[in-house]
Amino acid sequence: MVDAQDLGSCGSNPVEVRILSRAPMEILFLGTSSGWPLPRLGCKCEICSSQDPKDTRLRPSLLVNRNILLDASPDIYTEIKTHNVDPTKITHIILTHAHDDHIFGLYDLSHTYNGPKITLISSSGVLSKARRLVGISMRAFDTLEAKPFEKIGLSKDSYAWLIPVEHGSEEAYAIKLKAPKPIVYAPEFRRIIPSSRKEMGDIEVAILDGSSKTSYGQAKGHETIEEGLRFGKDVNAKRVLFTNIGHKTDTHGKLEASVKEHGGDKFGIAFDGLELKV
Repeated sequence: MVDAQDLGSCGSNPVEVRILSRAPMEILFLGTSSGWPLPRLGCKCEICSSQDPKDTRLRPSLLVNRNILLDASPDIYTEIKTHNVDPTKITHIILTHAHDDHIFGLYDLSHTYNGPKITLISSSGVLSKARRLVGISMRAFDTLEAKPFEKIGLSKDSYAWLIPVEHGSEEAYAIKLKAPKPIVYAPEFRRIIPSSRKEMGDIEVAILDGSSKTSYGQAKGHETIEEGLRFGKDVNAKRVLFTNIGHKTDTHGKLEASVKEHGGDKFGIAFDGLELKV
C-alpha cells in the first residue's frame, strides 16, 4: 500500500520515492463477559435488564488480524458466526490459563473443516490441564509449549510472549503480542508480579480484567476496575480497555463514563464486536 509519494530530482530526471506502510493491526473482541454470559439466566438486575446491546456479552475471546485467537471461549461457535469470522483462517490459539470459560471452545474449534491445523500455544502446565479437561479433541491441534517470557514466532512479523500473573492458585499468564504493534491481553489476574511489569510498557493497547467495579462482588484471583485504573495509569499504553466484565459492575454506559471520569480518555470498556485498528 502506498501511503505517500514524493517526487524529487536527480539532475534532470525525476526520482519517485515511495513510502510503504503495513496494514493496520486488527483487534476484534469476540466476547467480553466474565465466566457466565450477560444477561444472566433469570436475573432482572439493571445490567441484565438493559436494552443496550453492549450489555449483552459472551465469554471472553480476542481475535487479532483474523488469524490469532487469544483464548477459546465456550461461546466461540456463536461468536465466530455472529462476527463473520472465517474459522479456516485461524492459524494460532494462545491460552492465558485453563479455566473452563477460556478453553472449552477448543471442542468446537477442533472440528473445523478445510483449514490448516491450528497451533495451540501455552505453558506446559496450562496445556496439560487443558488436555485433562477438553480430552480427545486436543489431538486436533499442534501444541507448542512456551516458557514464560520466551519469544514465540507466529509469522514473519508476529511474535508472542507469556507473561506470568497471579490469578488465585491457577497458573495464568497475560499474553504480549506483537503483530506488528505490541498489545497486552490480561483478561484475568489479581496482580502483575514485579518481574512481569517491565513487559507491560510501551504498548499500543492494554486489555485488563474488569470482573468487578470495586471490592463489592470482587472474586478471588481478580483485580477490580478501580485497581485497574490505578495500574493503567502506570502502564505506558496508548489505550487501556477492560474486558471480562462481571455481573457486579454496572451497565456499559455507566462503566464507560466512570472509567473516563476517573482515568481519562485513554480508558474504555470493551464490548462484544468492538473492532480496533492500531
